[in-house]
Amino acid sequence: MTPTQSKAVVLTLVFTLVSSIGITGADWPSFRGPAHDGKSAEAIAWPKGGPQPLWKINVGIGHSAVSVVGDRAYTMGNTNDTDTVFSIDVTTGKVIWTHSYPCNEKVGIKDYDGPFATPTVANGVVYTLSRKGDVFALNAKDGKVIWARNIVKEDDVRPPGFGGLAGSPLILGDKLILNGSPGGMALDARTGKTLWKSGMGPGGHATPVPLQIGGKTHLAIHSPRALTIVDAADGRAVWTTERRQPIGVNAPDPVVDGTKVFVTAGRAFGGALFDVTGATTPLWDQEGLSSHWHTSVLLNGFLFGPDGNNSEGAGRSPTSLRCLDWKTGEIKWTEPKLAFNGLIAVGGKLLVLAEVGDLVLVEASPAGYKELGSAHVIEGRAFTAPAFANGKAYVRNTKGDVVALDFRSK
Repeated sequence: MTPTQSKAVVLTLVFTLVSSIGITGADWPSFRGPAHDGKSAEAIAWPKGGPQPLWKINVGIGHSAVSVVGDRAYTMGNTNDTDTVFSIDVTTGKVIWTHSYPCNEKVGIKDYDGPFATPTVANGVVYTLSRKGDVFALNAKDGKVIWARNIVKEDDVRPPGFGGLAGSPLILGDKLILNGSPGGMALDARTGKTLWKSGMGPGGHATPVPLQIGGKTHLAIHSPRALTIVDAADGRAVWTTERRQPIGVNAPDPVVDGTKVFVTAGRAFGGALFDVTGATTPLWDQEGLSSHWHTSVLLNGFLFGPDGNNSEGAGRSPTSLRCLDWKTGEIKWTEPKLAFNGLIAVGGKLLVLAEVGDLVLVEASPAGYKELGSAHVIEGRAFTAPAFANGKAYVRNTKGDVVALDFRSK
């Protein structure tokens, strides 16, 4: 049996054996949650005394968010040019296992260093991607390497011109999808073998997002210069339109509703809504939601998201939380108080983490901004959207502090 065949057998066993790390309905197994739309169906209310801190640990610099499956949380950080993947007990904050490898994650702009991608957990396996193209499949129980690849060295993947690869891995059945090319690429999730790579040019910063067209699964790929829709089976491009952001940073993920896809980017580039089964001209476009890298959330026909740039390197601009009408692009309200922010939706409400470390619960209404509760929960600068699973919120800052907060207290 060859080493590749041996790895495939091991991963097949990991996929099929009953494990204590089975995904439940309230888990948050990947970047932007189980449906890749930034939404949790859990109920949420602001506790009378605010959410209670459960634990705090440091994982090293970076922007990797937290994924949660069962009693484990997973994230990444970098210390002394070494990336580390962490498995953490969600109750105590105790580190269960780590996996480290050399990786220079320096960007050269204040607070930008470290990994951006978030671990994805599926079928008892943790999948990770570094800015330099290191891809790992790790056993979720003990962190042992099932397979490892470097797609930059082995597949001639070109990282985007600024910051390196930042999109998180996406699992679709037996495929691992990565934003490693203008139309993405797929690896065999069991072995790491490359199945297809679509388009010529660099990979991007955004995470691939699945959508259904004509009963078939497709992928929305937001690359440095375009939005491209490909068939998930073979990577064949079926629709594309140019999105030439000035510095090639199309970082926010596509927001999908049926066959309609919204994309945006920073530096006042603006956002646009497309029907990806029709013409490549947008249904609407405007500069009113120019998101630096955080992705908006679609709720009840309205888009809630951050506008503006936050950093010295990318050019600062006024920042705020905004609400737009999904059908028309009309701005319904703007709240500058939250400045640069990342958000998700929990129980039909907005859970927003501001750059200054304030966590805010907001009513998701087009009628106006209504705050339901707020607390200062982490020091330093927070560039990462929160995660929420099983009654707990998880936040981090650029220095690598990760804080778990209990929303179940009364």
